[in-house]
Amino acid sequence: MSTKTTADKNTKSVFLEGDNLSNKDIRKKVVLLAWPAIVEMFLMTFKQIVDSSMVGRLNEESIAAVGLSMSPMMFFMGLFAALGVGATAVVARHIGAKQYEEANLAGRQSVIMSVSVAVLITLILFPLAPIIINLMGAETEVIPLGTSYLRIISAGILFISTTFILSGVLRGSGDTKTPMRVNAIANIANIILNFFFIFETREMMLLGLEFKMPGVGMGVQGAALGTSLSRAIAGILVVKTLLKGKSVIKIKLTDSFKPDFPMIKRIVKVGIPTAIERMAMSSGQVLFTRIVASLGTTSMAAHHLAINAESLSFMPGFGFSMAATTLVGQGLGAKDSKLAERCGYETWRLGMAVMSFMGIIFLFFPEVIMNFLTNEPEVRELGAMCLRIVAIAQPPFATAIIMSGGLRGAGDTTFPAVSAAIGMLGVRLVLALFFAFILEWGLFGAWLAMASDLYVRGLIIFFRFKSGRWKEIDV
Repeated sequence: MSTKTTADKNTKSVFLEGDNLSNKDIRKKVVLLAWPAIVEMFLMTFKQIVDSSMVGRLNEESIAAVGLSMSPMMFFMGLFAALGVGATAVVARHIGAKQYEEANLAGRQSVIMSVSVAVLITLILFPLAPIIINLMGAETEVIPLGTSYLRIISAGILFISTTFILSGVLRGSGDTKTPMRVNAIANIANIILNFFFIFETREMMLLGLEFKMPGVGMGVQGAALGTSLSRAIAGILVVKTLLKGKSVIKIKLTDSFKPDFPMIKRIVKVGIPTAIERMAMSSGQVLFTRIVASLGTTSMAAHHLAINAESLSFMPGFGFSMAATTLVGQGLGAKDSKLAERCGYETWRLGMAVMSFMGIIFLFFPEVIMNFLTNEPEVRELGAMCLRIVAIAQPPFATAIIMSGGLRGAGDTTFPAVSAAIGMLGVRLVLALFFAFILEWGLFGAWLAMASDLYVRGLIIFFRFKSGRWKEIDV
């Protein structure tokens, strides 16, 4: 059987072709692509919540250390995500046009980029960890905890990069199930490893049975070590999948890994605006976290836990966003812009329904969620307040996430970057300073500023997608 025939068979379930597709057909395709990504995001969210719950059982300083470390890490992870978006868009175009050899070439070049960028960032981040934590506004007792956490996490950046970028390659081909399986295994490993490394050996009871649970008792450092090891598992599994040739995208060790600069340029061209967007977002998050940290350790702990709880909503939103990126990209690759547009709208409607439902839960049952995350009464109360505020911003947040995914699939990555800069730097940070300090509303004011940012970004992205200008962009 020829390569092309095999690829056609493998991609048949990825994209429905034809001029007379009903909205129901499109929704089925959206669900087919979105549900593995949603499960993947849910598992990541569940892992984060369980991790936060474990660290939350230590003390406020430990919670704050992890929260302060994650903001700069998100800054660098934004670069990996950007290259993953570039790879997804380029691969999706070639898959839609049935140009499978070019899609494989894009996959190999993505491997080169993932390794190169990861090595560079590790060499920067590891020695600067204590300076970064100090600049984040950590209180004296938090600095050593945050420094050790950040250094251990940075040691696994190669695996983070590999997982992000190569998962983007798989999603561009329409394979969202493999990243889901990989992250499911890695997340389960993360929970087990974190429990083992964080807590000391102790007596436990499960289903009426008493037993001794072994543990190392490393605390915050144990959380970082468990997370890094689980990310190594994820990176190895993604590479193994591509090497085995079970995906539409096939990479062999005997293939040429010589840099193909025209292909790298295409991926980077799409990825650079997304990198700017992620860095604008991450920079804003760093500054926003700095603002919250200045409100005290209790506010910082509540903020960190509330963000983790909110991820129950926006992580599924990112799952729908991935589906939008793939379907819009493949639709345009197949020269059917009308179908690409319909796929974008149907994905948005489904994703917004899910996120709005979660908003209702945040509005009426925030205490239930916060009770799971911490035993600290004041932290629970402040965290519940934050969830109620962000509950009303879930519809525009869904719009910003999902329609941005559609724009990225079309190669229109500049506009999401502009909207992120306007929303984060021009709205969130300005209003956070005004509400939190000038009006003295504290953490309430900071989260009100965040909700305002989400409304602004949602409106900007909606009108951009509606304009249809993204249909004319060449990738």
